[in-house]
Amino acid sequence: MSYKLSAVLSGHSSDVRALAAQGNDLLVSGSHDGTGRIWKREGANAFAQASVLAGHKGSVRVVSIVPGTPSNPNGMVATGGSDNAICLWDPTDLAQPARKLTGHSGNISALAASSDGKTIVSGSWDSTAKVWAMDGKCTYTLVGHSHAVWAVLALDDGSVVTGSADRTICRWVDGKVVKTYTGHTDCVRALVLLPDGRFASASNDMTVRIWSIDGGEECHAVLRGHSAFIYTLAVFPDGSIVSGGEDRTLRVWKGAKLAHTVFVPSTSVWGIAALDNGDIACGTSDGLVRVFTRDVARLASAADATHFAEANAAFMMSKKTIHDFHPSMVLESDRLSKPGEANEQIVFVKSGSFVEVHQWDADGGKWIQVGQVSDAVGQTEKKKLDGKEYDYVFDVDIKEGSPPLKLPFNVTENPYTAAQRFLEKNELSMDYLDTVANFITTNADGVTLGGDTQQQSYADPFTGGNRYVPGQQASAGNGGSATGGDPYTGGTRYMPSGPASYVPPSEYVIGKQGNVAAIVGKMAEFNTLVTQDAATSSVALDDAQMQSIKAMESLGDPSFTVTEDMYRSLMHAALQWPKDKRFPALDLVRLAVAHSRLPALSQQSSKSLVECVSEASGILELPSMVVVAKPDEINLMMGIRTLSNAFATSEGADLVWKAHARIIEALEDSWTKTDNRPLVTAVSTLFLNLAIAATKRNDDDGGLSVLSAASRFLNATTIADAQLRLVNVFGVLSTKFQLCKDSARILGDTTIVILGVNGGSDAVKQAAQQVGAFLSA
Repeated sequence: MSYKLSAVLSGHSSDVRALAAQGNDLLVSGSHDGTGRIWKREGANAFAQASVLAGHKGSVRVVSIVPGTPSNPNGMVATGGSDNAICLWDPTDLAQPARKLTGHSGNISALAASSDGKTIVSGSWDSTAKVWAMDGKCTYTLVGHSHAVWAVLALDDGSVVTGSADRTICRWVDGKVVKTYTGHTDCVRALVLLPDGRFASASNDMTVRIWSIDGGEECHAVLRGHSAFIYTLAVFPDGSIVSGGEDRTLRVWKGAKLAHTVFVPSTSVWGIAALDNGDIACGTSDGLVRVFTRDVARLASAADATHFAEANAAFMMSKKTIHDFHPSMVLESDRLSKPGEANEQIVFVKSGSFVEVHQWDADGGKWIQVGQVSDAVGQTEKKKLDGKEYDYVFDVDIKEGSPPLKLPFNVTENPYTAAQRFLEKNELSMDYLDTVANFITTNADGVTLGGDTQQQSYADPFTGGNRYVPGQQASAGNGGSATGGDPYTGGTRYMPSGPASYVPPSEYVIGKQGNVAAIVGKMAEFNTLVTQDAATSSVALDDAQMQSIKAMESLGDPSFTVTEDMYRSLMHAALQWPKDKRFPALDLVRLAVAHSRLPALSQQSSKSLVECVSEASGILELPSMVVVAKPDEINLMMGIRTLSNAFATSEGADLVWKAHARIIEALEDSWTKTDNRPLVTAVSTLFLNLAIAATKRNDDDGGLSVLSAASRFLNATTIADAQLRLVNVFGVLSTKFQLCKDSARILGDTTIVILGVNGGSDAVKQAAQQVGAFLSA
């Protein structure tokens, strides 16, 4: 029997990056949403969320279950995150971590516990692994890999096995390398110990390899079948291996032969766990955990099975993600009237402008559609979005149940530029920049920059694209060697053909996204509270004013217009209401200025938009603040975002630029007064828009004032989103004004070079390398 859906576990709000199982009835997951979660079986085909593990400041990238010991019979749960820390959780008290292990200087990318429950091994982007005792003491730091350590194993004899982005696998005894295994041609992403004492590895080279621990350094077998990166491995008690990766499949291997292929309706299979009863659990990029079974007693309900089948059938794939795909493989639709030649056979069948992917289900004696290939028969027509033509317009699912967002891309543009534009327009975290950029390179044909036909290399932070080739160096035209290793793959980032290739962003960053109905609802709630309080009732909005604001719920309609009454009512609340109740009004003003020129043309008590927003949000009070108080952060963030959005209209841009010197003065050192990431990012976005405004006005003196403040900002911040925008401030101004280029070499050249190696994200490093190369040209 083939594997069928058993259960769907929903709770995470972002990618499920890691998964571990204990027995048949308990799963632990880790997610990009910053949480770990424990799930317990509630029935044959159901798991329920039992606990949420909230102890990391960033994403949870890896999880492990630590076996019990006589002194700790309940064992522990270990989680590793992007905050460089490992949290140990006591199953009897999960309110907070029982212990936190610190010492790594990069994201935790691998965790494994010894079978006796006495040791934990961790791997990190800092290119080291560490061996920890359960009391939190680091007994060994394993130094030897040249790139990130992506996989670790703790063996029964006390030795450790590590796999790295440098393509090698090492065995360590007492902190020293005793054997190095070579054979993979790309970074090693996963390791698993087999019941017979051997171990298996998986790699971006799309292979699984079997090795002997004590024997020679040559692999025993190479398992081929995946058509993209392999991220994760698990093993059953009988030695069968399960693998998963970027080709949206789980694959089960018996011996050296592929026994089963299971498709999931999600781009990436990040984590896999093998249950003792033969079921498989997987965590995927759509934020779900799914369990699959071959036991009819544990099959999913008919409704869940139907929903899963429909999602699989509708899943859109690119031919670039199908290994060795050729148009000759596409058959006519009458092929589906004939049975398959083997269980789980795959065929491609023409269906209009698409090609459908079908898998033969021998159990049911029928073909099951498991996807569609959008570009199998050629990509020739331009796509239109917002009145502009693009080579591609992708649908991107951000949240289950919400409509997909549109990601436009032309093959002649830098994929990182398109990705940044998409994230900024939809107010999504720049943490996903590499994900989106590599999604583009994976799914779009003919990706070039400025028509350059030279081969280009891309990072693999989340979804792939072209891969790191160890030993490859950036050309001289790229401004140096590839020493700033990508922690995800150990390779270089996207690099155009030469220093002059840097193309600065030229469009303002405008945030038009917002749940208007929810914001209006919050305003109505606050207005009731303001009305009921005798001290503030005089500044409450009346019914007519609230009705004018409620009309903003149709903001997305083409016929929507911002009215004078609407704007005055919003600004009245923003200026007159108590400070702790102003933020929804400021948020709606932010949206209003992005959609209409009226706010820039209107005045409130003889004050301009800039003056009103600065007063209402507290921007004018920033210079007198030693530290930004938590209650002030949200108003400041909304006010600064509003000033950024004012650049959506020429009238608004003129207003903000006229006040740019005063705004920069007010914001001076604000980045040192708060650790609120959205607020600091909002300030950096405003600086980027000011830089673009300077170039559009050909104002080199104004540009120099922006650059000067931005250089101090860039030297002080460690927030990746802010770093990325500020590096582009340098790029925008330096490519336009020689005065700014000369000054940038003095103000920020050293910082830019450092960020090219140690920036807060791969996107920062890539941008810094490009801008640095331009500055040195």
